[in-house]
Amino acid sequence: MVHDEFVTTLCGRLPDPSEVVYVVTMRDLLAAIALRLQEECLHLTAEDLFLARDELRAMLGHYLDERELFDLALDQWEIVRNQ
Repeated sequence: MVHDEFVTTLCGRLPDPSEVVYVVTMRDLLAAIALRLQEECLHLTAEDLFLARDELRAMLGHYLDERELFDLALDQWEIVRNQ
């Protein structure tokens, strides 16, 4: 079997293989902004907030290496699974 066949077989074992595992919403970003700026955040415009969104997207795209995260999570998963 090749990699894609493994994935297809595993997908068939789940009710919804397209389930989202983790997500960051604008509300999460707004909470971080409010925590950082406190009352000053009330002076932000929609343009300011969209700029923060765009910067977060760029940062995640540039710095987030899913492979490293998968490796860390799967290492932990194997430990727990084999206990």
